[in-house]
Parts: sequence; structure tokens; C-alpha cells
Amino acid sequence: PTSTLTHYDPHFLGGFRNQHMRFVAFVHKAVQHNISQILLPSLRWGDVSQPGRSVPHEVLFDVVYWNKRAGEFGLPRLVRYDKFVLEKRKSNGEVVIPCFNVTSSMYSGLNEAHWRSKDIKLRQYSIWDYMGEPFDKYGHCKYTFDDMMQQSSSSSSDLGTHLVPHGGTKQAGRLWWEYDGLQSHRAKRDVGTGKHPDHLPLEQAIYKLLLPSLPIRRAIQESLDDAMKIRTSLSSSSSSLPMINKPVVVALHPRIEHDMLLHEICSKFMPLNLTKIFDESIRTMPKFDLLFIAVSKALVHGKPPEKMKQNPELLQIALENMVTLDQARKYGVFGTKKGRRGIPILESGMSTASKIKFPVMEASNTDGSNVVTAQSLGVTELVASVVNFFTVLQADAFVGVRGSTFSQDVMSVRYYRHLDRGGGSGDDDGGGENNFVVGPDGMRQLFGPAEPLPCK
Repeated sequence: PTSTLTHYDPHFLGGFRNQHMRFVAFVHKAVQHNISQILLPSLRWGDVSQPGRSVPHEVLFDVVYWNKRAGEFGLPRLVRYDKFVLEKRKSNGEVVIPCFNVTSSMYSGLNEAHWRSKDIKLRQYSIWDYMGEPFDKYGHCKYTFDDMMQQSSSSSSDLGTHLVPHGGTKQAGRLWWEYDGLQSHRAKRDVGTGKHPDHLPLEQAIYKLLLPSLPIRRAIQESLDDAMKIRTSLSSSSSSLPMINKPVVVALHPRIEHDMLLHEICSKFMPLNLTKIFDESIRTMPKFDLLFIAVSKALVHGKPPEKMKQNPELLQIALENMVTLDQARKYGVFGTKKGRRGIPILESGMSTASKIKFPVMEASNTDGSNVVTAQSLGVTELVASVVNFFTVLQADAFVGVRGSTFSQDVMSVRYYRHLDRGGGSGDDDGGGENNFVVGPDGMRQLFGPAEPLPCK
């Protein structure tokens, strides 16, 4: 038996990439304390558009691949729960009351109906304060890193658990600030190169090992293949010569959803008007064939929040963005109703996510079928974000916005993958892997990994 780090929050907090940051901090905590394994069923990812809904880690990511290569990078393996292995025994050989509920995937008697309710606002609570209740039953489960160190130096096996809980939901949560601490060395650019320092090796390793699950990978590839066929067909029909080379794809993450327009801090670092983004980035790019737009259609076309209605300027921008996106869908970017063909666009996220069938992993999420969908799980937006992220990584060039965790993570992952393929600062693109960042002052090419998030 060995100490096993266990995530005690109902699920990671935030949007997809904000949850990823917390996941990085969680893995780092295990490495920091020489913990060689993490309890897989305690890892759950939530959908911000569906409060209370979350899915197991293995719905989204390839656990087999992670475990196969984790040792190469000194990362912990992801293990399943077995009370006979992970819970300690009393002196008479009896197993103590388990500290993990396999039915709810929650820790230490926490009430699933309460903590995963759509009405609960997790950021208002410190889950740690509610752990171990009732104390006479679950008191031994409130196990700290200090307890772990004392147990490792003691020969006693009475009471306790091999599960070491970690997490924190109050406000931004402990994991958010732990991740922020991992970026402190990256704050200043190198005077000579203008690049920000690389992420820690641990974070770079996670970028490499956290691959989408097989159902998601297949769906992404099918979507790209279909888009390429359509684009090739369009090119052939408008020319006497068929397209010989693979179509050139540029990906764009404009971050124009209503929640970002209303973000009082991060919105200041990026252009909010989609027409302006098109003009300052896409119009200046070398000729390409297909534009992939990573955007949430629901959060652009949805009913504007009441708060936005109090700001006429923002409301106007939101309405213009909706019209611009619709026109791009119909006529292509810079296309017109009068017949001028624009650059074709691909939006894969929601449409691809809705088609994916996942194997059943929780009895409560099935009607007797052996497959479930993102919609039935209540996490379509989350799965769409995963689809968008890993689709963007395959583009020939990427245009992101400053102040977005999604954009900045894409640029960093693309950069590190570029280095892994033998690229570097001596290449034609300066090691930037054709990454471009758009801010209020226009677009520039990014060399090296993205800067730490400028807004918090």
C-alpha cells in the first residue's frame, strides 16, 4: 500500500483550461510530496454551463497512455480505488470505514446531493471544513500531509487511510493559487530574446501526456477529414486544376462569448469586437484555405445576461459579434451576400461533441444502453471545449487573444510540440510554431511559450 493523493472537491473549478491549471497544481502536489499515485475516480471535470454536472477524468482523457508514460517524466500514475489496498486496517485485521465512496466518487462521507447540486455555489464554501463528518465515523479520513509523514515514520497500522486528500473551493480555491505560484519564475521576459521562460518540466510533461480519450480523438479526426474534403471540393469546383497540396488551416480563438465581454479584468487585455479581430489578424495572414474558429456558439448567440443590458456599448458589441459570426458561417470570412466567396470556416466544437458516444462509466448515467452522450451527461460545452482545444493544436497557424487561458495554453502546447519535433529558435518561424496573439493594440507573432496569465 502507498499514499495516494485524492481530490476531495466535487470537481475541478472553472472552464476547461482553468480546470486544467488546477489539475497541473494537483499533480505537482503529488510530486512535491513524493506521492507516486493519484486516485483516478476522485478526478472529475465540470461544465460551467451546467452547474452541478461533471464527468470522470477518463471520459475526457486517455488514462492508459498517461500511465504508460508517466514514469518517464516522474509523474504519478492514476489508480482505481480498492478499499483492501488503500484503507488501513485495525489491529484486529478489520478494515476501517472507507474514506472514499465509489458510488458518488466523493470523499469522506460528503453528501453528493448537496455538493453536486445545481444550486450550490462551491466558491462560497471550504469543503475541508465539512470533511470527516460525522467525526466518530469518518474522523480518521481528515488526513493531512503531516499525518502522512508521521505515518511513514511509524510502524503502527492502527486506524487511518492511505488516501491523502487535497483540493479547496473557497473563492478561486487553493489549487488556483498553487498553480499561480508555479508561474512566478515566468513573469519577466528575457531581455535578449523577448521570450518568457519555459513552464516547469512537470507542466510541459502534462501537456504531452494529457491526450483526449479515444472517442474524442476519433471524432476530432473525422471532423477534420470531412472539412478537408469539403474545402478540396470547393477549390476544385472553382478552378480548372484540382487542389494537390493539403489545405492550409488557420485556427482562431476570438473569445467573444458574453461571459468574457463582462469580465471586468481579462476583457481589458483583448479585442472584443469580432470584425476588428478579423481585420487585424485574419486579413493580414498569408493566404490560407480554411479557418477553424474555436468559439461557443451558445454563449455568443444566447440571450444577453441582465448585467450586459445595463451596458449599451457592450450589448452593441455582443449583437454585432453575433451578426458577424453568422455572416462568416453563411458566406465565409470577408464574403458577401452578393456572391463574393470568403474564407470557409469550420466550427467543430458543439457539433462534434454532440455526436460522440462514450462508454458507460457510471450506472446513474445510463438508461440500459452501453453508451452515453455528452448531452445525456450534461457536459456538452465541456466536451466541445476539449474538442476545440485539441483541434486547434493541429492547425498550420493559430491566432489567439491575450488574457485567455485557452489561447495561452494552445500557444504554449504548440510551442513545446514544435520543439519536440526538432524545431527551435533557428527555424523560419523563430520557434513560434506560427502562433500569433491579438491584443487591443493589434497582432504580433509570439516566440516561445505564452506569457503567464496577465489577469487574475
